[in-house]
Amino acid sequence: MSLDLATLRRRLQKALGKEFTVGDLLGEGGFAAVFRVRDKAQDRDVAVKVLDLGLTPSPGLAERFVREARTSGQLEHPHIVPIYKVGGYKNEVLYIVMRCVDGPSVRQLLERDQRLSVVDAARIARQVADALAYAHGRGIVHRDVKPDNMLLDGSGHVLVTDFGIAKAAQEASVSQLTTEGMVVGTPHYMSPEQATGERVDGRSDIYALGVVLYQMLAGTPPFEGESAQSVLMKQATVDPVPIRELRGDVPAALAGVIERMLAKDPADRYQTAEELSRALIAALPGAAHDGLHTGRGIAARMVRALVGLAALAGLGLVALAVLSGAPRLSVSSPVPDSVTQTLRRQRALPPGDVALYVFAPRGAEDTTVLLVARRVVSIVTPHRVRVYARDSVRARYRLSLRGGLAFRMILSVQGVREDTAFRSLSIRAVYEMTPRLRQLRVSP
Repeated sequence: MSLDLATLRRRLQKALGKEFTVGDLLGEGGFAAVFRVRDKAQDRDVAVKVLDLGLTPSPGLAERFVREARTSGQLEHPHIVPIYKVGGYKNEVLYIVMRCVDGPSVRQLLERDQRLSVVDAARIARQVADALAYAHGRGIVHRDVKPDNMLLDGSGHVLVTDFGIAKAAQEASVSQLTTEGMVVGTPHYMSPEQATGERVDGRSDIYALGVVLYQMLAGTPPFEGESAQSVLMKQATVDPVPIRELRGDVPAALAGVIERMLAKDPADRYQTAEELSRALIAALPGAAHDGLHTGRGIAARMVRALVGLAALAGLGLVALAVLSGAPRLSVSSPVPDSVTQTLRRQRALPPGDVALYVFAPRGAEDTTVLLVARRVVSIVTPHRVRVYARDSVRARYRLSLRGGLAFRMILSVQGVREDTAFRSLSIRAVYEMTPRLRQLRVSP
């Protein structure tokens, strides 16, 4: 049997009532579909996943579906699609109302471009790792991490969807797994322990994310096969072709991260998604940023680049800034969870405060990090952490010609002597920092 979309749409409209208008189909698969729905009361579009109870593989799926969806609805994180409501209509449909993300899925990006840039792939993986770290910390394992469940909004911000739903489907059809050889989940992204029916935890999600990262870089998953069973067998027994053999511009450090993510034994992988997020940033500091360039065509990027170069002609300082070395960590809110947690452990970010901007000229290798939060400004060094009230601080620069053209960054603190944050900054670093720090004294 296949979905009767017209009937499903009609039932969903009855279930939601007059305050909602069911619109275009956004996607379908198995026994569920997703529609764009207009929420008249909130004056916004939402996405509604609707489950046809007549096509579900088990009568017990309904209860588990609702329970898992409500559990997932408690997750509030910048990289997780928020769930607004879970409901049903008679014994015909169940539905989940969630944020409508106006942008492609990673699956759609791969179908269009086949491969992504190294930095975009790393940024997507890091954002998903942050979402997983948050969910795992609350006892929720995704179990179905794949490109289809990674969505991008208009600014290239990644959001993960379908937390916990896979568990409901798996529990509901456990008898079919044993009696019919039915595969629950997506074989190309299943960890070895999931493929062999063993107990899974957060490390299984890390493996699946490793498969997605590999595919974003190579253009194909590490394992292909003529059947689901052959793919699952390879997941459990075959080592993937090293990513650098398929794509030479992948940095060795990032290749090492992928290799560890795809370890057959969970004990050999990163043990937490937070640890993975830190490793991705250390391997490629550009992964700390959220914005992507995947929505732009190559021709459009070239035109914009040429226009930009023309605009810069004659502006000597800006040209020097562009040509000099770029800082390796210069990230605005939302600051990656892994960076935020490190700052909290170092007592640079007080409890309850929110990191707005983190800067380190040489990324993870730097000895000094500048943090701007809602309430404080902190300078983190190997020897001490200096924390100041944000509204008492003003940043300024002094030119230094020792050893070449460079700048010293100084914080002027009310009631305290001047504090040097950085002794030698490139023109590019100053160029990037200045707009972020211009409003430093203004309360957020």
